[in-house]
Amino acid sequence: MWTPFLFATGVVTIIVWLTQSLQRIDILVEHGQTLMMFGWLSLLIVPSLLAVIIPFGLFAATIFALHRLHSDSEIAVMYAAGVSRGDVTRPILIVTAIGALATLWINVDLMPRSYRELKREIADIRADFASAVVRSGEFITIQDGFTVYVDEVQPGNQFTGLLIHDYRNGDNAETYMARRALLRETGIGPVLYLSEGNVQRVNQKSGEVELAFYERTAINLGQFERNAGDLQLEMTERYVGELFKPDLTQAYDRANASRLIGEGHGRLAAPLYAFAYVLIAVYALIGGPYDRRGYAIRIVIACAAVGLLRVIGYILQGEASELGRYWLIYLPPAATIFAAMILIAEALPRRRLKTPPAGEESE
Repeated sequence: MWTPFLFATGVVTIIVWLTQSLQRIDILVEHGQTLMMFGWLSLLIVPSLLAVIIPFGLFAATIFALHRLHSDSEIAVMYAAGVSRGDVTRPILIVTAIGALATLWINVDLMPRSYRELKREIADIRADFASAVVRSGEFITIQDGFTVYVDEVQPGNQFTGLLIHDYRNGDNAETYMARRALLRETGIGPVLYLSEGNVQRVNQKSGEVELAFYERTAINLGQFERNAGDLQLEMTERYVGELFKPDLTQAYDRANASRLIGEGHGRLAAPLYAFAYVLIAVYALIGGPYDRRGYAIRIVIACAAVGLLRVIGYILQGEASELGRYWLIYLPPAATIFAAMILIAEALPRRRLKTPPAGEESE
C-alpha cells in the first residue's frame, strides 16, 4: 500500500508542479533572478498541491493494491483461509488515516505558511529596483508612475545612461537624466545616487519646462519596499484561525467574510475525502461478489464516483458560503463514508453456524 501510494502521489505531484512552476518563469526573465531562486519559489507551491493530491493518491494506491491482490488470486486465498474483508481493509485504513492527518497538517499550517513566504519573496523581487532594471535598453515601469531606462547595467549595482520619469504626483512630474548612477542600501532603504545630469519639471503657471543641472543628487527608493504587513493575504495564505475570524475592519475581509469562513471549513473537511475515496475503492473491489471477468468496469465507476464527489464538494462549498450553512461542506464526504461503510458491512459474509454437539442432530 505504501509503495503505490508514494509512487502515485510523487508522480502526480511532479507533473502538476512542472505545469505550475512555469507560471513563475517571469521571475527569471523579467527580474533576472537565479535558478536557485526560481527553484525555491517553485518548491513553495508543493504543499498546496499535496493537500489536493494526497487523497487521490490514496485512492489510486487502494485500487492498485486490491486489484493486484485479485489478479494474483490472493484475495480468494485469504477468504478461503478465513480472512475477513475487515482484515483486508484495516491496513488500508491505517495508511489512509496517516494520509488524512498529513492533509490536515498541510491545510492548517504548512500551506498558508509556504504561500505567505512565496508572496513575500515575489513582492520583494518585484519591488527590488536593481533586479527590475537589470535589462539594458528597455523602459521598465517599477511602479505605477515611476519608469526607468538604463543604457547599461554594470556590476555592483552601477548604471550608466539613466533616464527616470517620476509622475506619481500627477501634474508635478519630474524627469531625471544622469550619466552615471549607483544604488546603495541605507538606513532609510535603497537610495539611488545620480551623477552628472539634470532634472526637468514643468512650470504649472507658465507651462514651460524648467531644467536644473546637478553634479550629484539622490532619489529615495524606500517607498517601493513592502513590509509583510502591507501585503493583502488571500484565502490560501491565511491560517484556519484567520479564516474563521475575518478582520471586518479590512475591506477585503468584509467583502469576502462568508467565503473566508467557508474556506476554513473546506480545509477541515479535506481529510474526510481521503477516507471517502478509499472506501469507494474498497467497496468497488472487495465489497461486491467475486467477478471472474475482472474489475475494469468497477474501477471506472469508482473513478467516476470519486470525480463526481469532488465536484459536488466544490459546488456545495460555494453554496454553503453564500447561504451560511457551512455544515453542507462536510456533507458529501461524511455521507459517502457512511454509505460506503454500510454497503461494505452488508457485503461481509455471515458467520457460519456452530457445529451441533455430539449426540444432537441439527435441524
